[in-house]
Amino acid sequence: MFVAHMRAPKRICTPIDRTPPELALMTGRLIPWMVGSMTVAMLVVVAVQVNWLESSAKLRKEVFDQSVEQSLQIVATWLTAGHLDEVRSDDRNLLRTDELAPEERMVVRRMESFPMDSLLTIAFKEQGINAVPVFGAFNRYGQPVFLPEDAEDLQDELLSPRTGYSVTLGTLQFRVHFPRLPRYLMGQMLGAFALSVVMMLLIAAIFAHTLVAIQRTKRLDRLQRDLVNNLTHELKTPISSIGLASEALADPSFDDTAKKHYLSLIREENKRLGVLVENVLRASLSESGAMRLYMQPLNVHDLVKNVVKNMAMRLHKQGAKVELDLTASNPNLMLDRIHVTNVLFNLIDNAMKYAKEDPHIVIHSEQTPDGLSLHIQDNGIGIAKEHLGKVFERLYRVPTGNVHNVKGFGLGLSYVKNVLEHHGGSVHIASQPGEGTTLTLNLPFEQSDKTEAT
Repeated sequence: MFVAHMRAPKRICTPIDRTPPELALMTGRLIPWMVGSMTVAMLVVVAVQVNWLESSAKLRKEVFDQSVEQSLQIVATWLTAGHLDEVRSDDRNLLRTDELAPEERMVVRRMESFPMDSLLTIAFKEQGINAVPVFGAFNRYGQPVFLPEDAEDLQDELLSPRTGYSVTLGTLQFRVHFPRLPRYLMGQMLGAFALSVVMMLLIAAIFAHTLVAIQRTKRLDRLQRDLVNNLTHELKTPISSIGLASEALADPSFDDTAKKHYLSLIREENKRLGVLVENVLRASLSESGAMRLYMQPLNVHDLVKNVVKNMAMRLHKQGAKVELDLTASNPNLMLDRIHVTNVLFNLIDNAMKYAKEDPHIVIHSEQTPDGLSLHIQDNGIGIAKEHLGKVFERLYRVPTGNVHNVKGFGLGLSYVKNVLEHHGGSVHIASQPGEGTTLTLNLPFEQSDKTEAT
């Protein structure tokens, strides 16, 4: 009968109900569908923006071409106006004028005599063009009859139908070329281009943020499910044990020895329930920022010794050895007794949970210029490098592989970090798989104004 009562809680502690398979399947399908839809939508928006920029650049080039042609028609009218008097010239800059007809020679002489740069600038500005051109006049064989020095190296560009613009002056062609046309057109589109780039970058940033948020939500959902599963399992065990022990105590056939056993079981399981609730409450308070510190002068060495003393029975039961190397010269700090005690209990408890055979825990203190450092070293299973940066996150639990007897909710180290930060200190971790873990608590002599006000 005694054995049956002891085994009964194990039968009752069945795993809790998990998320319905239909809901999990729907969520698993919905998220990839959402990510795929967002990816397609972003690519479509980017394609539309690129297509709009190309269309805008093409349209602006067409408008520019039309404006240049209209400007050249105005210049041609000025150069061939019949009412202008014959311009006399010393013919020093005329090229091959002997081969030209009198009317063509007159046009060339006018180009030599007129300030062509100014005429072109005026004609182009009337059409809203501020680009600087090079120009020249050519006969029917493509030979220059008027070519300024700055255009001599660009003769091929002037004659090219792709890069040059022309207007007919009798049998002559007056041609212009804009060496910096791409930069000029891009400058006109700079505002629209910059806006498009900013919009695309903004869309990409929002998309990336959304993906990260989705992944974080999935991870948080998984962690919360694990927390609920672990918490419910942990709560069911002592509740079942207390219920069965209570029923057993009501049996008049039990003697005093059996009753003492069940009373002891009820007390132990009740303590477990209190610890579980306290862990969740501490995590909730630290996360919401509602933690209140009641600072008082305390000796860190005395706190460590008291914690180890209170855990002596458990340490002895597990065969753990705690070595104290408290060498700090001034261990007196302003601390909150309850929270710092909880931190020490938590860290020693973790060292025992993840210990291998013959747990060995070394607690070492050393003085620092700003306060005191407390190192808690164990010879446990250690933590892989990829998990070290996450162990202080709320709800995060390091995978333990084949170690199935480790219980917890991923709340302990996040609570430790919050307590240390509220004291104005910090916590650091160093670990190697199979070689143990060392946690370093840095506690300052003085807390900041923000910490004191907390």
